Order: sequence, then C-alpha cells, then structure tokens
Amino acid sequence: MAGMGDMTAGSGSGFTAHDGALMPGMASRTELDRLRKADGKQAEILYLQLMTDHHKGGVAMARGCAELCTVRAERRLAQGMVEAQQSELDAMAQMLAARGAEPR
Repeated sequence: MAGMGDMTAGSGSGFTAHDGALMPGMASRTELDRLRKADGKQAEILYLQLMTDHHKGGVAMARGCAELCTVRAERRLAQGMVEAQQSELDAMAQMLAARGAEPR
C-alpha cells in the first residue's frame, strides 16, 4: 500500500498529532475528558460526533486498501469495512439529527 502513504502524524499526510491524537479520527485527550464530564443528551451528542470522526478516519484508511491492495482477500475485507463504517455513519447522522445536532 505504498501509494496510500502513512496516515499517522508526521508522515507527510498533512495530519499533525495533537493532544494524544495520533491519526485522523482519533479523539484527543481533551475531547475524551469532555466526554467523561458530559452527561445526558450532551454526552450522547459528543459521543456520536467523536465516533463519526473516528469512522470517517477508518473509511479513509479502508478505502485506500480497497483501491490499492493487490491481495484479493484484503481488498474484499477493506471494502466490507468501508460499507459497514458508512452504514454506521448514516445511523449516527440520524441519531444526531434526532438530538438536534450534526456531525462536527
């Protein structure tokens, strides 16, 4: 997957590590602390927003393999991950809308 590049911090991906987040979609220490302190509807919204970011990062990585991997089993697995994560993104968007919120 050389063409995909390294998606971690400092790899030339354009992503800069910050506050404990080492890759796109990973929650920072500050975000996790906010989640720990939140409750009720605000906790639900923040959780769904953080998980949406996390799934978007996962879709980007899996899509890279689905497009670039040469091993058929890996491509199928990655494509399945893209589809599953996208389905969960759709569900989380609906859950956020039901709470009067949107993804970040």
